[in-house]
Amino acid sequence: MFINFNTRGRPPQSLATRIVGAVFAVLVIGAVMMGAVVLFAVTVVAALAFWGYFWWKTRALRRAMREQIRTQEFEPPGGNGNGNASGHVPGNAEIIEGEAVRVEEDRPSLK
Repeated sequence: MFINFNTRGRPPQSLATRIVGAVFAVLVIGAVMMGAVVLFAVTVVAALAFWGYFWWKTRALRRAMREQIRTQEFEPPGGNGNGNASGHVPGNAEIIEGEAVRVEEDRPSLK
């Protein structure tokens, strides 16, 4: 029994034609990969340039924010109005925040 898988009626390809096709496929895949690497490199350079521009343009704002934090005084609610409640300095203030929940247990305790 003979099964013909060539449905278009063309003769089978020769060995030379298959080798040329394989070489061409390898060259196309290589070119696509090189293009992807170049596109990635261009994207990285553009992102670094944008970050550098943004960093350079915001340096005055960052400096002003650091200065404001350095000179800012700690005043809790209900302070004495002069900006310095009970002699606390911002660097020495310790604020601990948290939340506690009490859970009632149904089993008897061992007292």
